[in-house]
Amino acid sequence: MIAQQTRVLSIKSDFSGYFSVSLKAPRKIDDNSPNSRSSLLGLAVSSSETTTTPPPKRLTAPRGSRGLTSYAKRLIVGGVNLLEQKHGKHNLVFHTATLPSDDAVIKLETLKKSKEILKYWRKVLSRLLERVGLPKEDIVIVLELQKRRAIHFHTVFVNPCRRGRYRLSLEQLDRAWYQALTAIFPKLKNTDFSKACRTERVKKSAGRYLAKYLSKGEAGNFDFSITWYSIGNALKKELKALAKTVTRYVTKDFDFTALAEVLVNFKLGWKLNFYLLDAKSIRSLFGYFDHKRLDFVQLLSYLVDKISFSILSADLSQLQPVM
Repeated sequence: MIAQQTRVLSIKSDFSGYFSVSLKAPRKIDDNSPNSRSSLLGLAVSSSETTTTPPPKRLTAPRGSRGLTSYAKRLIVGGVNLLEQKHGKHNLVFHTATLPSDDAVIKLETLKKSKEILKYWRKVLSRLLERVGLPKEDIVIVLELQKRRAIHFHTVFVNPCRRGRYRLSLEQLDRAWYQALTAIFPKLKNTDFSKACRTERVKKSAGRYLAKYLSKGEAGNFDFSITWYSIGNALKKELKALAKTVTRYVTKDFDFTALAEVLVNFKLGWKLNFYLLDAKSIRSLFGYFDHKRLDFVQLLSYLVDKISFSILSADLSQLQPVM
């Protein structure tokens, strides 16, 4: 009875502050297929007893040739948010390293060798951080290709500043970038690197600070692979452990619009959007929340239950969430 009157709704969130609330599609059973008939009879069909034609291979663009994916953006912002929570934003710096050449050939080679450059820059910086007693793994790097075709490498890492002096000096960072880039492009050894680097202290939200660069610049549509970012495996594991998924039972006509109204009224979410199953019915609601609000999924689950079963016609502005 419950299965006929309700649907399963999935709530997901990650440390970038992204969340989604989506209805799971009911499973469709093809009664004419041998697998379906066997499953209904409680029988198992081995792979040797069924013959299937493999689907044709899809032609896909080279990896990263169209720019950063939405998942990559959330991973990057989530990684920087995590660094902010672990070390405090006052201990983080935002370092920008520029390709010190306007040569179109070198710019193209930089994109083609982006994976190698990111790997080597990370390696050099990591060794330098370890040498001065700073976390060597907590590094997030993003490649930015600007519309004017300038190439920047934005890096967020721990580098405390006390009395106007960084633990890792600006001169050391300049030399590190020179070492990393000239190892890939020896022809740049005689190039002026004096204005290639800039270091800033993170004064506001580190994640949002970096996010503005992810939405700028050239999206890209290249015929070769490009690596746009670098995040350490340890940081990725921490982010994966912090991601949450909760399922709830809701009515078939669950009111996504009402949920969005509550989130906006209580300033719990922003940049909300809907995914439509067809021209009318809403299948999913997604957006962003404050990643520091660790009770967000719990609160969202509470709101979903209330909207689905209790207050569909009530004045939502009067809702008082239970914390």
